Amino acid sequence: MSDTVTAAPDLRAKLQAEPGVVIETFAEENGVTCRAVVEAMPASMIRFAKGDFGTTAAFVEVMGEVANWGDVTFIVHTDDGIFEFGGPIPPGSEARNYYNLSGAKGLHGHLRAERCAGICFMERPFFGRLSASILLFNRDGGIMFKIFVGRDEKRELLPDQLAAFRKLADKMC
Repeated sequence: MSDTVTAAPDLRAKLQAEPGVVIETFAEENGVTCRAVVEAMPASMIRFAKGDFGTTAAFVEVMGEVANWGDVTFIVHTDDGIFEFGGPIPPGSEARNYYNLSGAKGLHGHLRAERCAGICFMERPFFGRLSASILLFNRDGGIMFKIFVGRDEKRELLPDQLAAFRKLADKMC
């Protein structure tokens, strides 16, 4: 797969017309990486972290900030399924080449932070509603995982989390 938008000349036009696509499916259908899809999104919907913010340190910073937000949705999309976790992201720490999420219940595990090659803050319509998410890209142009701002009982974005999301994006982008 190509890592450039030039691999599919009409990619930008398709995404301008329908920005609420499932990124992984759209990438596969168009023979490009997930990162190429996101880079082709309307500029008003995406902000990529700059400079050193594609590094392990940036990964750790994002995860540390999000751990303070409360309930979010953490999604891992593979060829074999879409795994969603709704709840707080636990604090973590670096050890033995992993970012280790603490805790024995809820979300926990070991993330390979050194594979993070980019971070994007995205606000776009998805299934008729505004969504706000952080996408962490691996070295291959795939998405390691996504973290979505939480929603209230009316399915609206939580205002305090949306503000924290935008503040973090402003800082890193």
